[in-house]
Amino acid sequence: MASIPVTLLTGFLGAGKTTLLQHVLTHVDARRICVVENEFGAANIDSEVIETLGPGLVRRLTGCICCAVRTDLVATFRDLAQVCHAQGVERVVVETTGMAEPAELVPLFRRNGPIAEGFRLAGVVTVADAVHVAIDVENSPVAQSQVAVADLLVLNKRDRVSPTSLAAAERALRAVNPLARLVATERGVCAPDDFFAETMPALRVWPAGNAGHSHGDLAAHLVEDAGPHDLRRIRAWLRRVLKQHGDDFVRTKGFVHAGRARRILLQGVRSHLESTPFGVFRPGEAATTRLVLIGVGLDPVSLREGLRACRR
Repeated sequence: MASIPVTLLTGFLGAGKTTLLQHVLTHVDARRICVVENEFGAANIDSEVIETLGPGLVRRLTGCICCAVRTDLVATFRDLAQVCHAQGVERVVVETTGMAEPAELVPLFRRNGPIAEGFRLAGVVTVADAVHVAIDVENSPVAQSQVAVADLLVLNKRDRVSPTSLAAAERALRAVNPLARLVATERGVCAPDDFFAETMPALRVWPAGNAGHSHGDLAAHLVEDAGPHDLRRIRAWLRRVLKQHGDDFVRTKGFVHAGRARRILLQGVRSHLESTPFGVFRPGEAATTRLVLIGVGLDPVSLREGLRACRR
């Protein structure tokens, strides 16, 4: 059987990986794509968003893909080999958590790696947030690693910065990886041909993986409450959390139960929050608000109390 190309999609927290993937999947035949979704929190928010695009296969891995979940990734690909060929899947996309180091995964796809019989690594796509990339690359070894291994750098959210700031963001990326292709995008609008382009292995230079990969003090907290909740109160509560923790409060994502079984997709990076109507809860699914909050020094008890206080 011919090997199936795999695109590794990575990028720091909140850069727009899932938004980009949504765009790409709406412009190709999603039935031919298998998505392996990796989330650090336990709520599978991104997986649920991707599944709304239709009949493509979605597999979930919870935890950091380059740490405890690494063996699960190998097992997942072993199971996928026959399934992909039987169902006519032509490509696989692995979307990593924002705290994963993709260099740790490369050996799995090398010639003698455990996945290499049925799959080959086509390329690494790294999404960077034009608003925060300079800070992230300067302060986070994980963000540096994600940029360094990229074959394609997608500089997202260009519409939210000035031309001068966009040029500075490009310089920050080029300082770490001068060889990768670079495209600047708004809301993850990237051409599928760019996203799926294969890189010649001879041209790819991989930095060595870190034997002791660490997320530092970052932690993901899943907070749930039956609700329903008032979105304005939730926004005000999250602003208070941000005021208390500053840049240590990195990421918000989840679903808000807005009443009458309606739900709202809530996503945020530091102070920037976006909300989108997301239909209704499925039959048999508990109508509840589920939010994953990622940061340093967040108190889970306080977070649960804060969400509960946002009830309508």
